[in-house]
Amino acid sequence: MSNLDLTVAICMYNAERYIEETLRCLMEQTVQDFYLMIVNDCSTDRCVQVVERFFEKNPRQYEIVNFEVNQGLCAGRRYVEENATTKYILFVDADDCPYPNLVETLYDKITSDEDLMAVGCYLEYMDSKGKKMRGGIFLGEKTKEGFYEKAEQGKLIFMQPTAIYDREVALSVGGHNMDGFPEGKPRYRDYCEDLDLWVRMSDLYVEGKAIVIVPKVLCRYRKHEQAMSANSEGMVLRMRHIKTNVRRRRRGERDLTFVEFYDSLSVDELQQLKRDAVAADSLRNAVFYLYKWNVVMFVWLILKSVWNKPSYIWDKVRCNLRIF
Repeated sequence: MSNLDLTVAICMYNAERYIEETLRCLMEQTVQDFYLMIVNDCSTDRCVQVVERFFEKNPRQYEIVNFEVNQGLCAGRRYVEENATTKYILFVDADDCPYPNLVETLYDKITSDEDLMAVGCYLEYMDSKGKKMRGGIFLGEKTKEGFYEKAEQGKLIFMQPTAIYDREVALSVGGHNMDGFPEGKPRYRDYCEDLDLWVRMSDLYVEGKAIVIVPKVLCRYRKHEQAMSANSEGMVLRMRHIKTNVRRRRRGERDLTFVEFYDSLSVDELQQLKRDAVAADSLRNAVFYLYKWNVVMFVWLILKSVWNKPSYIWDKVRCNLRIF
């Protein structure tokens, strides 16, 4: 295989500890004729020097773009969409480890059918030290027919960010969205930014376009212990925002910006969304404590999740039963 019409992109921020391992995984890909772009989002560590030193020892084409001001993940991905010259883009996180056949498998799949506008895969978990953990990310429809059914019903299209997609198709529906968010932090545009793009691309089901996954584990996804302290409120708000807009589009109405959506919520709705976030955080952290065999904390967090949203755990169980 040669002349891949593909940019593999890494959005990097303070990834000094992991970026060399990720680059080594890319150098081990079964195909190498892709353009490599690295966006450095104003890192304060030595990750840029690590990248430069790595390619001095392992020569190959690469481009590094240095932002002068930290702008966040969504801005980095939008930069790649607007400045890449290839038909396809594949993002790899700066701390993830693709298996050698990731690029070839996804590229072969998306170029095998002109109806495909994005193709993902399964991911397996590893911890911050690279040790394999239980579980992974097993999301997405395996067939075009399954995708069409979900898209027609206005369902959220969940798929991993480690996916290859058609750059021009993505830009035709707005790409990674940077507009209509409040200034400052938290950067709501960085929450569920890929879900937002997949769902807007799903509008093109009416033209026969589809998003599918290859049901194989092609990458290791790093789950950091720090994630236990992360709050899900921003993600819950963004998911509700995305869901609201896909329903509006199916009714022929315009999208609401995030600011408009947030201002439309009542006090009771905001309180319920916060409880939903606590339920999500509690369940996620319970899984971490189970991994560490801390049964007391596991049980406490499960009860906390149920108290805040009794249906949340059942929804997760039902989803995973359907997947497996």
